[in-house]
Amino acid sequence: MKRGRALFALAVVAGSLGWVAFKGLSGNLVYFLTPTEVLQKGASEIGQRIRLGGLVEPGSVEQNGSVVTFLVTDGTTHMSVVATGGVPSLFRAGQGVVLEGQEGADGAFHADTVLVKHGDRYTPPAPGQTPHSADVRG
Repeated sequence: MKRGRALFALAVVAGSLGWVAFKGLSGNLVYFLTPTEVLQKGASEIGQRIRLGGLVEPGSVEQNGSVVTFLVTDGTTHMSVVATGGVPSLFRAGQGVVLEGQEGADGAFHADTVLVKHGDRYTPPAPGQTPHSADVRG
């Protein structure tokens, strides 16, 4: 009788811990939609906060003050983007990006956050060479 209660309590505790772990991890997954997926959903995505991912199309980047406009593509479809929150220093044409914002009624994606995807390979500077990002003052 006592062994049955202990096993039941253990099962409840294990189930609860599993549920908490699942909920915690599912909230931290970074998922984004491609331009093709956003355009396929049509008007249902207008005004909804989403993440859009793809490559910045070469030759499409234009900066007007703090507003940057460019095209993002997934290789099949491209979508206009208006970024108002600024762009990181690593941002450039051909670069992978993940944008946070919403599709506007004008058909453009209005991003307030631009995240640059970078390679997973780190190459240190050559011996005697100063990295570009270092603030060296003599």
